[in-house]
Amino acid sequence: MTKNFMYDDFSDRLMISCNEGDVVGSLRFLNLNIDFLSGNKIANIELIKASSYLKSIGINPRILESLNQAKIMFKPCRNGYLIYFILKAGKNIERIPYNIQAIEKPLLIQ
Repeated sequence: MTKNFMYDDFSDRLMISCNEGDVVGSLRFLNLNIDFLSGNKIANIELIKASSYLKSIGINPRILESLNQAKIMFKPCRNGYLIYFILKAGKNIERIPYNIQAIEKPLLIQ
């Protein structure tokens, strides 16, 4: 099984690859980059300043240093999107919420 995530402690970025294929567009929301495939499926997601974000919601960022699994759940919710980063390090599992509010449907950058 190939590893579908990477945490770079130097730049403090958590990257998760969800699907393979040609990226057709990208979105940037605050400290989150999302790449999309056709059909609005997520290809990749990147959380910038990941440790700072975890600290801000009361989660110990040291989990990022020993990750052995990372995935996301992404679903439309009210006027936006709800994203959960599911991080596993040994027996420790954290479900990290990230809420994006959108007044209009996001326009993909191509």
